[in-house]
Amino acid sequence: MAEILETATTKIGLSRWYINKLSPLFTLLYFSITLSSFFGCRRSIFTAAWKKPDSSSGTRPTACKNQKSLTCRLHWCIEEDRLQQKWAPEISTPLVATDEKKNGGGGGGRQKATTFFYECTLSGSPSDAGLCGRSLTSRRGGEMDGFHRAAVLFYFLVFSVAVAAVENSLESDKNALVDLKRFLLSNNKVHLGKYRWWNEHDVSPCGWAGITCTGGRVTGIDLSNSMPRGDFYPRFSSLTALSSLDLSGNTLGGQIPADLSRCASLRYLNLSANVLEGPLNITGLVNLETIDVTVNRLSGAIPASFPPNCGSLVNVNLSSNRFSGDILGYFDGCVKLQVLDLSSNSFIGLPWKGFARLQEFSISGNNISGELSAEIFSKECKLQVLDLSENTIFGTIPAEIVRCQGLVFLNLWGNKLSGRIPAEIGQLQELEVLNLGNNSFDPGIPRSLVNCSNLTFLDLSRNGFVGDIPATIGEFRQIQSLSLHGNNFTGGIASSGILKIPNIMHLDLSFNGFSGNLPLELTRVPTLKFLILTGNSFSGSIPPEFGNLTGLQALDVSYNRLTGRIPPEIGKLTSLLWLMLAENFLEGEIPPEIGNCSSLLWLNLANNKLSGKLPNEISRIGSKPEPIFASNRRNLAGPVGSSECLVVKRWIPGNYPPFTFDYALLNQKSCLDYWNSLIKGDASFQICVNTGGNVSRKDIVSGYLQLTGNELSGEIPASLGQMKTLSLINLGFNKFTGKLPSEIGQIPLKVLNVTTNNISGPIPQELGNLRCLESLDLSYNNFSGEFPVSSLSLLNELSHFNVSFNRLLSGKVSATGQLGTFGDDSFMGDPLLFVDFRANSSGRSKTIHMPADRPPSTHGRRPPISRKAKTAIFSLTFPVLAMGLIICGILALILCHIAIPPDDPTTEMAVFRGKTAEDLGGSSSSSPMREYANPVKIICLDKTAFTYADILMATENFSEQRIIGTGGFGTVYRGVLHDGKEVAVKKLRREGPEAEKEFRMEMDVLSGGGMGWCHPNLVVLHGWCLFGAEKLLVYEFIPGGTLEEAVANGRLGGWRNRVRAAKGVARALVYLHHECHPAVVHRDVKASNVLLDAEGRARVTDFGLARMVGPGDSHVSTWIAGSVGYMAPEYGQSWRATTRGDVYSYGVVVMEIVTGRTAIGGADGDPCLVDWVRGLLAAPLGLKSAVDPALKQEADALERMVRVLHLALRCTDDTPAKRPDMREVLSKLVEIEGGSTLPSPSSSPCS
Repeated sequence: MAEILETATTKIGLSRWYINKLSPLFTLLYFSITLSSFFGCRRSIFTAAWKKPDSSSGTRPTACKNQKSLTCRLHWCIEEDRLQQKWAPEISTPLVATDEKKNGGGGGGRQKATTFFYECTLSGSPSDAGLCGRSLTSRRGGEMDGFHRAAVLFYFLVFSVAVAAVENSLESDKNALVDLKRFLLSNNKVHLGKYRWWNEHDVSPCGWAGITCTGGRVTGIDLSNSMPRGDFYPRFSSLTALSSLDLSGNTLGGQIPADLSRCASLRYLNLSANVLEGPLNITGLVNLETIDVTVNRLSGAIPASFPPNCGSLVNVNLSSNRFSGDILGYFDGCVKLQVLDLSSNSFIGLPWKGFARLQEFSISGNNISGELSAEIFSKECKLQVLDLSENTIFGTIPAEIVRCQGLVFLNLWGNKLSGRIPAEIGQLQELEVLNLGNNSFDPGIPRSLVNCSNLTFLDLSRNGFVGDIPATIGEFRQIQSLSLHGNNFTGGIASSGILKIPNIMHLDLSFNGFSGNLPLELTRVPTLKFLILTGNSFSGSIPPEFGNLTGLQALDVSYNRLTGRIPPEIGKLTSLLWLMLAENFLEGEIPPEIGNCSSLLWLNLANNKLSGKLPNEISRIGSKPEPIFASNRRNLAGPVGSSECLVVKRWIPGNYPPFTFDYALLNQKSCLDYWNSLIKGDASFQICVNTGGNVSRKDIVSGYLQLTGNELSGEIPASLGQMKTLSLINLGFNKFTGKLPSEIGQIPLKVLNVTTNNISGPIPQELGNLRCLESLDLSYNNFSGEFPVSSLSLLNELSHFNVSFNRLLSGKVSATGQLGTFGDDSFMGDPLLFVDFRANSSGRSKTIHMPADRPPSTHGRRPPISRKAKTAIFSLTFPVLAMGLIICGILALILCHIAIPPDDPTTEMAVFRGKTAEDLGGSSSSSPMREYANPVKIICLDKTAFTYADILMATENFSEQRIIGTGGFGTVYRGVLHDGKEVAVKKLRREGPEAEKEFRMEMDVLSGGGMGWCHPNLVVLHGWCLFGAEKLLVYEFIPGGTLEEAVANGRLGGWRNRVRAAKGVARALVYLHHECHPAVVHRDVKASNVLLDAEGRARVTDFGLARMVGPGDSHVSTWIAGSVGYMAPEYGQSWRATTRGDVYSYGVVVMEIVTGRTAIGGADGDPCLVDWVRGLLAAPLGLKSAVDPALKQEADALERMVRVLHLALRCTDDTPAKRPDMREVLSKLVEIEGGSTLPSPSSSPCS
């Protein structure tokens, strides 16, 4: 009987525990029905109950043929001593009564029979069907009498009530939890959570960790951050009283089972921070009030996920998933909804007009487009939090937003809003946070914001404001955090009054146009805690008065032109958490007073000219940060941090583990959260703590020491071993000597990099204690002695390893441990080191001896050479080799005298100045074209190291199928590098001095002359390569084709797109002519040298003919260069290239954009587009007849395009002096369009 019940109860979701409980009831019911049926069956005698099918028949019932597995109903009845079988399809209920009308026998009358079925499962043939349920049919030539019907019904109701009573009890809840525990233990063998302590022998589960009981039932499960991983438990519905379920912060994967939707009592559901995927099917949870599934991989549309009746929903958080589709109208029926967070998904469509009735609404980081209509902000507006950031909402902010009087948080960052900032915002008395950054608002800042007495956070970044900081901002005395970065302010730091705001704590003036010395007025603001001045042109030394800012916690003056020494007064900054002085020209020794900065966890002095010994006192930094963290946790309640991801990315070295994962997920919203986590000391990852030989993982906040790219010398002090709060040390590219101290093995490091120094002695065995180490680079040093294979094999988490070019390192590296996963490029240039690795393809082991000077020979052994011959060979070889080395050294200095810094200043950790491809080796994968990779290639890169072999692989050996463009300069190929990055490789065709000059010029302009210049309207140069006669330039791949193709194919779009393209080219030329020092003349501005990216943004390329104009010069004397139809007329007369010549060429490009015609060979056979447009000035319709007919149906297009043509005619004036400069051109275009004068840095390839 137990076996039968197990089969039956499995179908209705009951556990094995019920079998013993239900057996007596089930048996009683069975015999009752049997008794009733005995009296109701004519000429029938029933055989033994629950009989197996006859396996001797050897045939499968007809209804089950051609089926692998089928759930069937088996009707059994012995009538007139004859066994009859009947098979029927599957039914969904365990016990069903059906009335069947059949033709009777004999008289042909109609008989009615009542049949009961039990489900069973049949797999394979009838012989292994197992036990099947019994079908009892009453046939008496008429209906079953009332007595039998009543008896059957009575016993059926008794059975149902008994099942419900057994199922809905605390005992059943306990057994369901035991089943849950077993499920989790089966999927988690190592990392066990609090569920492991659940004791099934306890009388009640209500005392178990994470379990809540109410009214004698289990109503809540909290297994958050309990480390369960694997699939989602599929039987939560057996806990029939469950109302709260929290599984957040784990690693649950796969899809959410349909069983969850049957938890009808569930009111609170939190599945956030897992890796769940697929649709969110909770259509049955009609009582759900709160749901949080943020940070998963869930997808699908909202209507397919939520219950049709969402009347109970109050709080919904679906952020950071992959949901898509339109949300319009769906949440209208959720009458109790108060909080809705849909941020960081892929929702599309117009803004939902019903969000104003909520208290909090966030849809940041989606693809919502359209205008904010005034009707959205009704008089019933209840909004307190509104976040529409990182979408494509355009138009203006409606003044009706003033109706939302309870608004506390307003974030419109990263849209396409324009026009004036409404003065009505000043009436929002409760407003605390106002973020209007990365839009195109008019420069006038409404003074009415003074009335927002609670306003503490103001972000006006990236709006294209120019000139001095407006004095109006200095009147906002209530502000605590002010972000003005990414504009083009050049003055007003002191005169605006912003330094006199009494409670200013956070000031971000980065990436503007400030120059000169660092203002001393900054040192007189005692309330400052966070000062960000990176990416300007500040020069001179760091004033010692900065030591007066004793409350300063973060100071970032990187990427400026600062010189001189680091002042010892920096040691007075005892509250400092982060000091960022990288990418300047600082020199001298690191002052020992820096050791007094006991809170300094994050120190970055990379890529300066610092020299001397590393002071022992530096080991004291970051030893006591907790008091500052505790103070921030108590006092910094609001968002006083920066929402700008560039700040966070400079703080976090994103290209190094373990930060890579977080770095990839950063968006505008999470950056603000991450900033607040950093300043409050929240741990971002686990580090390994070694105590008495026992290694444990702890969530402890940790920092870094980055000194790469300086001229530091002497021995690395052993006192570094005291820095127990560091997880990253980068001392590469210095001049350190002596031994690597063994004490370094006491630091809980994730990353250790000492490449390219003069470190000698053995590799310390103690490095094996760094069990959490993920990246180890010891290359290009003088390590000697036996390679510590037994020690380093313990580093099971290594993902990057390199000991190349340590010529005195000896021993054998076997395939054991993590070291066996790295290729031979991690051991290059180690002639005494034997690497024994297992080939991936054949599985055969082979030993490779890696010489320092040449690859291993593939030929047999050569005959011995006599001593005399050796002497002769040496006498000839040595001078030749010496001369070759000298020549190679000179060439290397010439080619890499300027290192290309990154186009993104936020990833300074990935930049190694002057590094060759082999310097950056160490990848675990090896190229199939290794024979091309061994010779030294001089490659200067931005972020990614690649060799000539990688370029060959990316372009499939420069295959014709990869060609995307050709011309007099050479051929352009499309390729994909090993890291998945799409690139365009320009292979220059010309040779000789002029070709060399063009190559160098393009390389120099796009690399910014070594200063890291970068502009969103210039194509990014990833790297360059000289390999023999080969000259290669590797650019980012721009998918939209050229402007010339867009003109020819008629896909320029509407007037807005055309003005945007014209503005893009103008911005690039403004940068080249007026912001580069010295200025750059392109000399070949034309439509085919303008690329359009996926967003339609114009990107200028091809600088092979460009020339730099020295200070004080007005022109460059040169030969005639350029393209027919675009060249200024004065080129043929004076042979002088000027910026005005570029303006002329630009005017031709603008004419092409407006008219849809090419520069030469127009539709009417006109030889020159300029002459054709000029000739239309006297036509009856004037320049209106020159506008592309595709635009004439578009509102306002005709008038605006005529104004653009007038501007183009000024640019193509025959007299150079009458042409406007590019700043004036850009200003006029902005006036015509009605937008910002500056590019949006958010779309920059550098960001």
